[in-house]
Amino acid sequence: MTTLSTTSVLSAERTKTVLKNFGRARLADFFGDLVIYRNLEPLDRRLPGLKAAAYRMDIPNDRIPRKQDRDYAKAAVWFAKQAQKLRKQETPLSEIIFVGDTFFNDGRAYTNMREVTGWDGACFIGGEKPNDPPHAQVDDDQIFVANRWAALSDWAKWLLSQGLRLDARTVAVIDIDKTALGAKGRNDHVINEARLEGIFRTMDSVLGRNFDRALFERHYAELNRGRYHFLTEDNQDYLAYICMVLNAGLIDYDDMLKEIETGSLDNFEQFLRWVDSRLNIHPFAGENLRQVHEAVICSVRVGDPTPFKRFRRQEFITTVERMGQLPDDTPVELLLAEEITLTNEVCELTEWLRDRGVLLLCLSDKPDEASCPDPRSSSELAPVHQTPTHRVGASIAGELRALG
Repeated sequence: MTTLSTTSVLSAERTKTVLKNFGRARLADFFGDLVIYRNLEPLDRRLPGLKAAAYRMDIPNDRIPRKQDRDYAKAAVWFAKQAQKLRKQETPLSEIIFVGDTFFNDGRAYTNMREVTGWDGACFIGGEKPNDPPHAQVDDDQIFVANRWAALSDWAKWLLSQGLRLDARTVAVIDIDKTALGAKGRNDHVINEARLEGIFRTMDSVLGRNFDRALFERHYAELNRGRYHFLTEDNQDYLAYICMVLNAGLIDYDDMLKEIETGSLDNFEQFLRWVDSRLNIHPFAGENLRQVHEAVICSVRVGDPTPFKRFRRQEFITTVERMGQLPDDTPVELLLAEEITLTNEVCELTEWLRDRGVLLLCLSDKPDEASCPDPRSSSELAPVHQTPTHRVGASIAGELRALG
């Protein structure tokens, strides 16, 4: 990775970024229904999803690919081309720009899309670090990593200097969680808090008065580390399920660690079989627990990456509860502390790109169940992309307008 000098890439103004409240908006105001979550079934029903069009995407199996997979890139490119047709744009796509917050998931999705297409492009990976000097790096894959979200205007200037046209031939892929919503390093903790609250409500309903929240938090914090990804696969559904089983006392935590140390337990499906055997030994385990286990094991067997749907449906509710719930005159510091806010810099970048004719597409590995209402339990709520919340951040609109 090549380090770019701060003075030549990031404006000195980035050291004193002033965050403001720019009113309310929705993701749909920028993307309409061109929003695609983990199941790869677009919310814009004019676009066929993975179930109906996998063969046209050249995806040979029924497994839903994850964001870092090459098959995910094939699906994303297919969606982009179909969306270009929907807007009756005859210019073929030949450029891709990508905005996200994680070098592994978002950066890999971007490089896979470039490899699949051969298009020109670049990627922005953001994460606010206000106590560090403004800084940016770019690697040979044109992945630009910056520690200020306001650096999106510097990135746009750099894109043009690299010869990218940023017009009707360009698709801009924008990540949702911790990018467009809940900016990483600034507001992402509220997304995490909403997810945890969803987990806790689920545990209350499954385990009832036997739920030990403090114990769950200890297990969750430990097992949410990279050293256990062989077991959890960095999947929050798997992690929540494992911690639920431990909390119920069906499997002892120390026994599980011993199995891991000896190599007897080295993947999630083995854990499921272990739970299966324990449930057979203890036929009087709670009915709610047994129902969750059966649902999870069935989903895993068919390759569903979101098997703990009961938890994810609660996460949807706790997420929208934290969107736009505070008064408009709430101080910015409190908005960022308690509300999931739109990232104003991302909003202004998408507005500028839209005015240049760029195709805008939201792609997220967030589960559909955590993003859209369930007809049985939350039908009165709007989906995440249709829920208004406050736009908070710095303004880069003037800098973007100066670029043309």
